[in-house]
Amino acid sequence: MKHLLKAAVIVALFSSAPTLMAKKSGFDAGIAYDMELGITAQYKGFTFFVSGDALAFDYRIENFYNRQKTVVFYIDGGAFIEEYNGNNPDRDDRVGLRLPLGIGFGLARDLEAYIQAVPSIDFSNDEDFDVDGALGVRYRF
Repeated sequence: MKHLLKAAVIVALFSSAPTLMAKKSGFDAGIAYDMELGITAQYKGFTFFVSGDALAFDYRIENFYNRQKTVVFYIDGGAFIEEYNGNNPDRDDRVGLRLPLGIGFGLARDLEAYIQAVPSIDFSNDEDFDVDGALGVRYRF
């Protein structure tokens, strides 16, 4: 079921990508390390991350820009699911809520980099609260 959900999200994101790119409508896509290495996309305040074993979905709560608007500090809220494929019998798949706190900045005209601290609450393991990190690069179409 999880793999079907991940596949549906990937198909939905990239099947509409050529249309979004042609209209220059604010669609961003790139690569990121968030739970593991994967694909990230952003559209109108929604951020998606998909990898082989993980899926995250966030919504932008607030943006804080510097005076020149070259750097943005932001707060997102969202959820995640991550499949665990290790040998630890005490560990299971992870499902929970997350609150990414990040900084985004331009590297070139349409290229943005970001770094985040990601506090999360895991509802499926004994690890109730954790703080992870993420970083990535996205191209704005």
